Amino acid sequence: MTDTTPQINYIFDDFADMFVELGAFGTPSELHGLLTGQLAAGIRADAEAWLAMVVAHLDVQELEDDDDKAELVGLYDIALEQLQQADFGFQLLLPEDDTELAARTESLGAWCSGFLGGFGLGFDRTKQKLSSEITDTMEDLANIAQVSFDADDNDEDEAPDSAETSYIELVEYVRLAAMMVFAEFNLAADEQLHTQPSQLH
Repeated sequence: MTDTTPQINYIFDDFADMFVELGAFGTPSELHGLLTGQLAAGIRADAEAWLAMVVAHLDVQELEDDDDKAELVGLYDIALEQLQQADFGFQLLLPEDDTELAARTESLGAWCSGFLGGFGLGFDRTKQKLSSEITDTMEDLANIAQVSFDADDNDEDEAPDSAETSYIELVEYVRLAAMMVFAEFNLAADEQLHTQPSQLH
């Protein structure tokens, strides 16, 4: 792990372009959700293991470009560091605000789906238990994973910013939920002997 926050572009479009070039399945938001879910469950991986998981998840042959590898490892490092910090600075990897609301809503749903999948893969039922609060949160995330926005369904008499406001509130709820789940399962996990990705050379 690096001593400082990696100087990697934490921008959805950069990863989206990378995924297109790789011919990857899935989306940057889904991958980031998957990563966050595993981290929240207490799982840590070294750079090689993380990149192998990315290759498997995206269903690509291999990652050959060193810049791609560095950005993906940086994505891991940034997500973990944001989750560990006490300033609530964790951010979801979602399209920029000027993207159509329908696309942003779909990406938020994909992020939640990825989070639930990643947490499910990392959660050890023999050693960990879900509190009622965490269970309720997971149910909320499952519901948000199914959310969609159809501009044709919008009532023309509605306040023009109402859908945008609802989206922003959902993003904030999901962001806080992810941090809450991480806090619940990582007080002891970070004391265990796990290795974390470091910058590739």
